[in-house]
Order: sequence, then C-alpha cells, then structure tokens
Amino acid sequence: MMINQKLKTLFVLALYVGITIGVYAIACHFMHIEFQDIHLLYAILIGCIAYLPRFIAERRRK
Repeated sequence: MMINQKLKTLFVLALYVGITIGVYAIACHFMHIEFQDIHLLYAILIGCIAYLPRFIAERRRK
C-alpha cells in the first residue's frame, strides 16, 4: 500500500510540473522569448511549489 501511495504522489507531482512547464513554454512563445534552460528550472520550481498545499493537506489528513 505504501508504494502505491508514493507512486501516486510522484505521478501527481510530475503532472503538476509537466503542466507548469507547458504553460511556461506557451507563455514564452506568445511573449516571443526563447524557452531556455533557466525557464525550465523556474517552471519546475513553480510546479513543486504549486503542489505543496496538496502535499500538506494529504499529510494532515493522515
């Protein structure tokens, strides 16, 4: 059971980060800014921060 929960958490975090990277890339495209490595790192950081409230809520529920 514990492995399934960790896999689910990892999948949801990856989903948050992936969506954030996509939104960031689209925003860079429309602003005519080249999507560089530093933008990728910013997007990953924002995705992890966006996931934090959900992670905290799951921990408190247990």
